[in-house]
Amino acid sequence: MVSIGGWFNLSKVIPMYSRSKSSNPVPLRLAAICILVAAAPPAGANPTQATKADEAVDATGPALLAPSLGRPAFVEPGGQLQIRARLATSATPVHVELVRPGAYELRYPLDCVADAAQRLDAGQPLTVRVPPSVPCQTYDLLITCAEVRLQGRHCVAVGRFGRSLRVVHLANMNVGDPAAPGFDERLIEEINLLAPTFIVAAGDYLDATHRDPRAGWQRAVEFFSRFDAPTVMACGDHDDMTLYSRHVAPSPIGLVDIGPNRCLVIFDHASAPIQNDRQQLGWIERTLTRPGFDGITLVASHGELPGLLDYWRSQGTLTQMISAGRVGVWLSGGHCDWDGREYAELIHAAAPMVYLRTHESSTAPRGGATGVSHYRIVDIVENRVLLPGATSGAPGTPSSTPTGYLRANLDRANDGSASRIAFSATNNLPYRLDGLAQTLRLRKQPGYQPWCHGGRMEQAIDLGDTWECRIRFDLPDKGALRAVVGSGSEPAAPAAIAQIEASPSLRFQRRVSPQGLSFCALEGDSPLVHVRNAGAQPASLSPVARLDGSPIAYRPLNADTRFATRYRLHLGAGETTTLQLDLSAFTVAPGRRDLQVYLQGEDVMIPFCQAVEVEVVD
Repeated sequence: MVSIGGWFNLSKVIPMYSRSKSSNPVPLRLAAICILVAAAPPAGANPTQATKADEAVDATGPALLAPSLGRPAFVEPGGQLQIRARLATSATPVHVELVRPGAYELRYPLDCVADAAQRLDAGQPLTVRVPPSVPCQTYDLLITCAEVRLQGRHCVAVGRFGRSLRVVHLANMNVGDPAAPGFDERLIEEINLLAPTFIVAAGDYLDATHRDPRAGWQRAVEFFSRFDAPTVMACGDHDDMTLYSRHVAPSPIGLVDIGPNRCLVIFDHASAPIQNDRQQLGWIERTLTRPGFDGITLVASHGELPGLLDYWRSQGTLTQMISAGRVGVWLSGGHCDWDGREYAELIHAAAPMVYLRTHESSTAPRGGATGVSHYRIVDIVENRVLLPGATSGAPGTPSSTPTGYLRANLDRANDGSASRIAFSATNNLPYRLDGLAQTLRLRKQPGYQPWCHGGRMEQAIDLGDTWECRIRFDLPDKGALRAVVGSGSEPAAPAAIAQIEASPSLRFQRRVSPQGLSFCALEGDSPLVHVRNAGAQPASLSPVARLDGSPIAYRPLNADTRFATRYRLHLGAGETTTLQLDLSAFTVAPGRRDLQVYLQGEDVMIPFCQAVEVEVVD
């Protein structure tokens, strides 16, 4: 099975729904119209707190209604984008642009029909085509007409959206708490490395005690606009509804289409239980039972208790609605990870839906949080949900990820002044992470295209005198990588390769030395590593072998020499040597691991890996 992130170490694979044979399968690279549906509940019923949110947006003045920061639109290059706005002017023409602001600004005009202003003011959506040449990025949407200027921040994602996607879940933030005076910058660096398709934020962005909510919401907009990916944002009970509707989305409920999948945003928390909101319940059920959908539905809700599920159970329709709506993942707000016990009966009744609650995504130590920001990685691959760190039979869901375990370092300034940059990335988490990304800006060298050793060049954008390169790479558990990207003459690529010969299952016996030291000893044959110089020139290198973050001693096979963690090898062109690993006295934790070999001696350091299942017995 292939996903955006590939195979996940220690992943929990949960089967979801198989597509109906009568449905039309959607290609992985679907060139579809990806539309944000602004979820205004139907008129004629008593307004609830959710419906009153629409009143916070001036009903007569100019306003961009969709897409928005918290209800982004996803569109493929060459695809169509729907816009809902109110210009409050009959002036023409209307100009629409995709803009990436900042020092490396990108601007792409979108053609509009002549009567665009009249259509928008009549409540009709304006459909525009995104040129096929637009690079895959997340953009602001800028609309200008005479004196009217509307800008939706970070609200249009241009890319390829298939059945596989990566989601990062952010929980409560409560910025303004004395222990969380600002948004955590570390989240931006790490989540951008993870390269998610989109982010789901569960609400409570500002604390109710924040000293200046208006300035705080402005900072929230800037914070979420610095992620590479767009964010789908639920509304929390601490969030000011007027400021939320002004900066995030006109309504706290809505539907976002992501290729063949979708994310349903609902408004439900202890102060506004969804069971009392008949308008919202009716809209949700109509949306979920609409025919023709065969992807996976993700639900984003602030409330820890999944009140919608509780309502369906009381009506006797829980199983029917989960199946009809293809509800696969529930992402809630909260302060700590779900322990597998709270609401367990209700959540188990909603199987095969996966309920996820994540530790606080800020330094606020609320409700048992540690004071370290966390996030959660969720990969959806076709009709499966993969959660890094999950173990079979463990209660609840795997622990969310604390910041500080994933990072990248550059040897030069990433500002277009250098024509060559080496970057090192490290993953100190106990599971593999694939499909990561790093964006680098290089000074152009006339007559040369950019190149990359140690990673995969996904995209190179010509910025005039600068190349902006997006590099993809994979990191094993507690592993690292060093890659080099340049724009001048390309040097020869590293020619040495390593092949690991090991059993897919490694069984260790736990032992204790006479001095009382505990260690593990491998049962069975020792793994071998075959190192080959595939180049036409001699090579000198120093292999490093690792398992579970610890170096492994080795020696040349059949050599009368001691085991050591580092030897200098000199290989002639085409020459191969075999190394024997020593796992007779080692420290390792059980579970899924990558046995890793690095060939040091080049600017590039690529991990050669073999997945193994480690068992430790007494």
